[in-house]
Amino acid sequence: DEVAAAVREAAEVATRLGAAPLGEQVATLARRVGLRGTGRPGPELLTSREREVLRLVAEGHSNSRIAERLFISPKTASVHVSRIIAKLDVTNRVEAAALAHRLGLLDPPPAPAQRRAR
Repeated sequence: DEVAAAVREAAEVATRLGAAPLGEQVATLARRVGLRGTGRPGPELLTSREREVLRLVAEGHSNSRIAERLFISPKTASVHVSRIIAKLDVTNRVEAAALAHRLGLLDPPPAPAQRRAR
């Protein structure tokens, strides 16, 4: 919610100032963090498999090594990496890994709340 609010505020500032380059950067950030045009969180930006692949990319593994680790073909690993790069709107795997670290995309998902026994 805090990220969405900050992105909305930045978009409003860019619009108010007529700062098109800033507006473009805000739109890129919104896509990267999975926000829709409304500034509300959209569906998960990356699938669970893409997150697995991204973790291995961030560790420096090649597509062949990723394929071995995940029991998939190198071509499938390559497709996953390409989709990750496109979804994160970066130009290469190094940028994808760096952005993933900055945005916390490699952090494990929060554990679901435990229900109390009654």
